Amino acid sequence: MGLNSILASSLRWSSSASTVAEADALLDKLWASSEARRFLVSDSPKASTTAEPIAVRTGVMNLAVVANGEERAAHAASVLATLPRNPSRTLFIVPRDPDGPATFAARLEVFCAVTPRGDGTSACTELLWIDAGGPAAHHLASIVPPLSLHDLPTLLWWDAPINAAQSDVRQLLRAVDRVIVDGATQPGNGLATIRDLAAAAESAGVALTDFALLRQGRWRDSIATMFDDVSSAPFLNAINSITIDFSGSPTSSAPVNVVRPAYHVAWLASRLRATTHTPLHSVDGAAWSAELRDALRHPIAVSLNPVASVLGAGTTIAVRIGADRRGDHFELEVRADSTSTRATATINGAVVHERTFQAPRWTEATLLSESLEYGEVDPLSPAILRTMGALIG
Repeated sequence: MGLNSILASSLRWSSSASTVAEADALLDKLWASSEARRFLVSDSPKASTTAEPIAVRTGVMNLAVVANGEERAAHAASVLATLPRNPSRTLFIVPRDPDGPATFAARLEVFCAVTPRGDGTSACTELLWIDAGGPAAHHLASIVPPLSLHDLPTLLWWDAPINAAQSDVRQLLRAVDRVIVDGATQPGNGLATIRDLAAAAESAGVALTDFALLRQGRWRDSIATMFDDVSSAPFLNAINSITIDFSGSPTSSAPVNVVRPAYHVAWLASRLRATTHTPLHSVDGAAWSAELRDALRHPIAVSLNPVASVLGAGTTIAVRIGADRRGDHFELEVRADSTSTRATATINGAVVHERTFQAPRWTEATLLSESLEYGEVDPLSPAILRTMGALIG
């Protein structure tokens, strides 16, 4: 699974290993030897008049990718190739049959590209393609920390179903600086997975980034901006209903991942300083209901309703917020497509404010770039995640 066709840089060195210790020793030896470092750039284009080109390893971060199969690992690599900076060392780990024989097979690759500095320096990044089967597939904590560069932060992108109740997962969380998941791709309704993972991450002191939450930034911006309008602002403290329509079959009993619609409620509750009175619960196998209480203990009815749609199951279709104040009924409805969001505010059925926001849906490359490039996690995420846990119950 080489990246010659994906990365703009060139493959300068490759090897293989059958144990974690062997892989670590091979890479240590490569960088410890000045002769080997010269070999890494011996066939690179001359970029300067210096007598001897220099190969250096980038000092960015470690990235461990737990992929649900080789295809997803290759996809993750293609996403990384679009980013302005590549991690110093990336581990693409594909867990195999955990009940099969114990196996570990690693393909080690080093890619180097001449930098534009003009001194012949080649910046290098390492890729380790790892197949782990049997007990090793259950004990990734015995693979990621030993193969990470210890002087750099480590980010864990878990691009597969994750069970935060497993002791190995909890141990692995304690060995990384941030874990990245996509709650919208977790099996079942996804709620218990996110609740348990958020609790495990907080216990381990590791930041949690969820693509499903990041994607909703354009929805949050649209809703917040609409309440800045002078006609809408007075109703902010009189909200009594939150309704989310999501893509799903109203008549199907098959579980639909509702992490994305639930995040809308968690964000609103965290901003309104509302508490959960009745946690989210299934009404008829498809719809969901909950009740919040605002700061003055007034009830806020929550409904997540499945709507037939061509969009992927669990995708948010519309967010509607209702409020009643001094005999007037206010409703804000927000919808989105691939390039924009559209918000309409009405009072007693009459439109008082309508606006279209140019806000394209984020791609996975944009989501990963946001997660890797910024040193701090979204300051709203911890509060939303804690509220999400209470909402799930």
